[in-house]
Amino acid sequence: MEKEFSLIRFLERITYLEEKFFFFITSSKKINKYNSEEFNILKETLINDILIELIPITDTLEMFSKSFNSNQNNEIEILVLIFKLIKKFFLKFNIKQISKTEIFFNPEIHEAIGIYPQNNKKNIIKTILQTGYTRNGCLIRPALVVIYN
Repeated sequence: MEKEFSLIRFLERITYLEEKFFFFITSSKKINKYNSEEFNILKETLINDILIELIPITDTLEMFSKSFNSNQNNEIEILVLIFKLIKKFFLKFNIKQISKTEIFFNPEIHEAIGIYPQNNKKNIIKTILQTGYTRNGCLIRPALVVIYN
Protein backbone atom coordinates (compact mmCIF):
# COMPACT_ATOMS: atom_id res chain seq x y z
CA MET A 1 0.00 0.00 0.00
CA GLU A 2 2.81 2.42 0.85
CA LYS A 3 4.55 1.74 -2.48
CA GLU A 4 1.31 2.49 -4.34
CA PHE A 5 0.98 5.76 -2.46
CA SER A 6 4.57 6.66 -3.26
CA LEU A 7 4.12 5.81 -6.94
CA ILE A 8 0.96 7.93 -7.08
CA ARG A 9 2.88 10.81 -5.52
CA PHE A 10 5.70 10.24 -8.00
CA LEU A 11 3.26 10.40 -10.93
CA GLU A 12 1.73 13.59 -9.53
CA ARG A 13 5.18 15.17 -9.43
CA ILE A 14 5.87 14.10 -13.02
CA THR A 15 2.58 15.72 -14.07
CA TYR A 16 3.59 18.90 -12.23
CA LEU A 17 6.93 18.94 -14.06
CA GLU A 18 5.17 18.47 -17.39
CA GLU A 19 2.97 21.47 -16.62
CA LYS A 20 6.04 23.56 -15.75
CA PHE A 21 7.70 22.51 -18.99
CA PHE A 22 4.58 23.33 -21.01
CA PHE A 23 4.49 26.77 -19.37
CA PHE A 24 8.12 27.29 -20.34
CA ILE A 25 7.46 26.31 -23.96
CA THR A 26 4.48 28.63 -24.29
CA SER A 27 6.39 31.44 -22.58
CA SER A 28 9.42 30.95 -24.80
CA LYS A 29 7.24 31.24 -27.92
CA LYS A 30 6.35 34.73 -26.77
CA ILE A 31 10.02 35.58 -26.31
CA ASN A 32 10.09 38.02 -29.22
CA LYS A 33 8.30 40.44 -26.90
CA TYR A 34 11.03 40.21 -24.28
CA ASN A 35 14.75 40.80 -24.28
CA SER A 36 17.25 37.96 -23.92
CA GLU A 37 18.06 38.81 -20.29
CA GLU A 38 14.43 38.25 -19.26
CA PHE A 39 14.45 35.01 -21.23
CA ASN A 40 17.57 33.79 -19.40
CA ILE A 41 15.99 34.65 -16.04
CA LEU A 42 12.85 32.73 -17.03
CA LYS A 43 14.95 29.76 -18.19
CA GLU A 44 17.05 29.66 -15.01
CA THR A 45 13.94 29.95 -12.85
CA LEU A 46 12.30 27.07 -14.67
CA ILE A 47 15.37 24.85 -14.42
CA ASN A 48 15.66 25.58 -10.69
CA ASP A 49 11.94 24.87 -10.15
CA ILE A 50 12.23 21.57 -11.99
CA LEU A 51 15.40 20.71 -10.07
CA ILE A 52 13.75 21.38 -6.72
CA GLU A 53 11.01 18.91 -7.69
CA LEU A 54 13.39 16.37 -9.22
CA ILE A 55 15.82 16.01 -6.31
CA PRO A 56 13.27 14.40 -3.91
CA ILE A 57 12.18 12.09 -6.74
CA THR A 58 15.82 11.06 -7.20
CA ASP A 59 16.14 10.42 -3.45
CA THR A 60 12.99 8.28 -3.52
CA LEU A 61 14.19 6.28 -6.53
CA GLU A 62 17.49 5.56 -4.81
CA MET A 63 15.68 4.34 -1.68
CA PHE A 64 13.28 2.19 -3.75
CA SER A 65 16.11 0.62 -5.73
CA LYS A 66 17.82 -0.41 -2.49
CA SER A 67 14.67 -2.00 -1.05
CA PHE A 68 13.62 -4.21 -4.00
CA ASN A 69 14.31 -7.94 -4.04
CA SER A 70 15.10 -10.17 -7.04
CA ASN A 71 11.42 -11.12 -7.56
CA GLN A 72 10.63 -7.56 -8.61
CA ASN A 73 12.78 -7.28 -11.75
CA ASN A 74 10.17 -5.42 -13.83
CA GLU A 75 9.81 -2.71 -11.19
CA ILE A 76 13.57 -2.37 -10.89
CA GLU A 77 13.96 -2.01 -14.66
CA ILE A 78 11.37 0.78 -14.72
CA LEU A 79 13.06 2.56 -11.82
CA VAL A 80 16.47 2.22 -13.45
CA LEU A 81 15.12 3.72 -16.68
CA ILE A 82 13.57 6.68 -14.82
CA PHE A 83 16.75 7.14 -12.80
CA LYS A 84 18.85 7.21 -16.01
CA LEU A 85 16.58 9.88 -17.49
CA ILE A 86 16.99 12.02 -14.39
CA LYS A 87 20.77 11.56 -14.48
CA LYS A 88 20.73 12.65 -18.14
CA PHE A 89 18.86 15.80 -17.10
CA PHE A 90 21.47 16.42 -14.39
CA LEU A 91 24.30 16.13 -16.92
CA LYS A 92 22.59 18.43 -19.41
CA PHE A 93 22.15 21.21 -16.86
CA ASN A 94 25.49 20.77 -15.04
CA ILE A 95 23.99 19.41 -11.82
CA LYS A 96 26.51 17.56 -9.68
CA GLN A 97 25.98 15.32 -6.68
CA ILE A 98 27.85 15.79 -3.42
CA SER A 99 28.28 12.19 -2.30
CA LYS A 100 31.94 11.40 -1.65
CA THR A 101 33.03 9.87 1.63
CA GLU A 102 36.51 9.78 3.20
CA ILE A 103 37.17 13.43 2.21
CA PHE A 104 37.53 16.47 4.47
CA PHE A 105 34.32 18.04 5.74
CA ASN A 106 33.54 21.30 3.93
CA PRO A 107 30.89 23.43 5.70
CA GLU A 108 30.11 25.19 2.41
CA ILE A 109 28.70 21.99 0.87
CA HIS A 110 28.20 19.62 3.82
CA GLU A 111 25.95 19.70 6.85
CA ALA A 112 27.19 17.54 9.73
CA ILE A 113 24.30 15.90 11.55
CA GLY A 114 26.30 13.23 13.33
CA ILE A 115 29.72 12.57 14.81
CA TYR A 116 31.56 9.25 14.98
CA PRO A 117 34.43 9.15 17.51
CA GLN A 118 37.82 8.33 16.00
CA ASN A 119 41.03 10.21 16.74
CA ASN A 120 43.09 9.63 13.60
CA LYS A 121 40.42 10.76 11.06
CA LYS A 122 39.27 14.08 12.48
CA ASN A 123 36.84 16.05 10.23
CA ILE A 124 36.73 13.32 7.58
CA ILE A 125 33.32 12.32 6.20
CA LYS A 126 32.34 8.82 7.33
CA THR A 127 28.86 8.50 5.79
CA ILE A 128 26.56 10.45 3.48
CA LEU A 129 23.01 10.29 4.84
CA GLN A 130 21.49 12.44 2.09
CA THR A 131 23.18 13.39 -1.15
CA GLY A 132 23.75 17.09 -1.77
CA TYR A 133 23.58 18.90 -5.12
CA THR A 134 25.25 21.83 -6.87
CA ARG A 135 24.39 23.50 -10.16
CA ASN A 136 26.97 25.55 -12.01
CA GLY A 137 29.02 25.71 -8.82
CA CYS A 138 26.11 27.02 -6.69
CA LEU A 139 24.84 24.94 -3.80
CA ILE A 140 21.30 23.65 -4.27
CA ARG A 141 21.19 21.39 -1.21
CA PRO A 142 24.01 20.48 1.20
CA ALA A 143 24.93 16.85 1.75
CA LEU A 144 23.87 15.58 5.17
CA VAL A 145 26.89 13.75 6.60
CA VAL A 146 28.35 11.96 9.61
CA ILE A 147 31.95 12.93 10.31
CA TYR A 148 34.76 11.41 12.31
CA ASN A 149 35.80 13.42 15.33
